[in-house]
Amino acid sequence: MMRPLSVFLCHASQDKPAVRELYKRLSAEKWIAPWLDEEDLLPGQDFDLEIIKAARNADAIIICLSKVSVAKEGYVNKEIRRVLDLADEKSEGAIYIIPLRLDECEPSFERLKKLHWADYFTPHAHEKLIKSLSARARALKIEIPENEDVAKAPTPSDEELGLHHFIEISILDDVKVSYPFWIGKYPVTNSQYERFLNAPDFTNPIYWLDFLKFDEKCQPMPNWGNKGFDFLKEEIKKGKTGKLLPRFWDHKDFGISNPHYPVVGISWFEANAYCEWLLQNWDRLPEGRENPSLKPELIRLPLETEWTAASGGVIPAGRYPWDEEGVVTKSLKVILQRANVEESAIGHPTPVYAYPLGKSPFGLMDMVGNVWEWQANFFIKDYEWLAFRGGSWYLNQFVERVSGRQFFHFSRPNKAWSDYGFRVVVLPKK
Repeated sequence: MMRPLSVFLCHASQDKPAVRELYKRLSAEKWIAPWLDEEDLLPGQDFDLEIIKAARNADAIIICLSKVSVAKEGYVNKEIRRVLDLADEKSEGAIYIIPLRLDECEPSFERLKKLHWADYFTPHAHEKLIKSLSARARALKIEIPENEDVAKAPTPSDEELGLHHFIEISILDDVKVSYPFWIGKYPVTNSQYERFLNAPDFTNPIYWLDFLKFDEKCQPMPNWGNKGFDFLKEEIKKGKTGKLLPRFWDHKDFGISNPHYPVVGISWFEANAYCEWLLQNWDRLPEGRENPSLKPELIRLPLETEWTAASGGVIPAGRYPWDEEGVVTKSLKVILQRANVEESAIGHPTPVYAYPLGKSPFGLMDMVGNVWEWQANFFIKDYEWLAFRGGSWYLNQFVERVSGRQFFHFSRPNKAWSDYGFRVVVLPKK
């Protein structure tokens, strides 16, 4: 029987929630046995002695660092000194100590600064951590089951991730929004859109008729009438399934096999139909349960005025959603920590929660990078070109700005591509 790789988790008590989640993900690997005090210490055991023993017997030690832990005096610093001393007993060049930053902190120990650390708040950081542990396991001749090199932690649910949450935006006259509205914290994901796709009444005309229409200045126009329903009927005729699947639904890098990626490959008409379906079914969906104070009068795509308000505004020119007042990010390194852009070289969308450092002042995620977001209004109404905001994984850092409209990205309502997504706005009952 093979023995697992023993991994000691060194951390400050204030970081326990994040470390507890790390423990769960490592435990999901059959070949890793993580050690966490609250899970592995038994009542009556000598706390200090058992921690020393666990650290000494570990094959690898992950030192979890945060702004709290690096600034903290006391036990955690004592523990870090101990494990660094243990590292001196190991072979030179062995992957034994792995510094893991939980946020943008600066390690206070000089010996830690010499080691390449992993940033757990960036995309694919867990996979990189698993690769380091795999290398350590192989060096110790610990068998790794076939196909187990990549982390296979249980996929958290939409509810656990808060993907159904909406955020209230107050009246903001300075960005031409004179009324309160609610907006999705995240773009709509594959798993969320799948509910609509599998609904028995997906083709019900009520979801596809009379979509609202707005001009370039976000002012109302006569609605779209039958155009959405006509589009649906024509597209279903072309297919073989009797359904209107998103264009990249079965693609390994874009589709439903990635439930928490933003849904892509859907047209403006499909996005609007989802909004209407969400409105008609609000009370029986997680959105209704998780936003109990929100009673929708209308659900639709955002107007550009609403979207830019939720992002923090377009002043100064060129700002990103995370920028503080009067600041414009220039550093590519900072951008790559906050958004999935072309320079990331990922080549496809990422989970909508993957860039917490990129949130807007109101707490909205993924407002630049990842996917372009359909807007409710026209960019040029004479050609039926509808507006987008936010940039995508496909375009560079200079497009991925709150003011990205200046780069003239727009499309007709029947078009769909691998970087077209959307989020929704809710107008509450008065």
